[in-house]
Amino acid sequence: MGRKMHAGGGHEEGGHGGDRPWVFFMVDCFFLITEFFVLTFKFKTEEAALPQRLPPGGTASPSKSMTRDAKETLRVHVGASTGGNATYDVMGNPVSVTGLNDTLANAARNGGDKYSVKVSYASEAQWGDVIAVFNACNKVKIAECGLVPLRE
Repeated sequence: MGRKMHAGGGHEEGGHGGDRPWVFFMVDCFFLITEFFVLTFKFKTEEAALPQRLPPGGTASPSKSMTRDAKETLRVHVGASTGGNATYDVMGNPVSVTGLNDTLANAARNGGDKYSVKVSYASEAQWGDVIAVFNACNKVKIAECGLVPLRE
């Protein structure tokens, strides 16, 4: 007798969503977001920022430095450039770029594997002038060339 009639008819409780069709939309969104995170997740691998070799006389542990063969160290200090030409102080002797190349070539001829080069630089020195020492060592095949940890 007092049955309530719904307008539009055919609105059944057991249908797709019933009174709440937004629930299926929310479940679909949840699964799509979860799938995105699962598919884009990657494990971080160890990234080597620098080569595995440490510079000579660098921050290696004392036990490693004691077991290393006795090598003669060539100390190169890069000074500030005057007039566009950098000054290189090789073992206390001020030289130009060509003098640096000649000194390193002579050391390589006498046995490049017996020498290690330690490079220091003044705070006003151009970085390209410091890299020139590394390039010169690479040219004459002196393998151990590195920066001194502290600069003046």
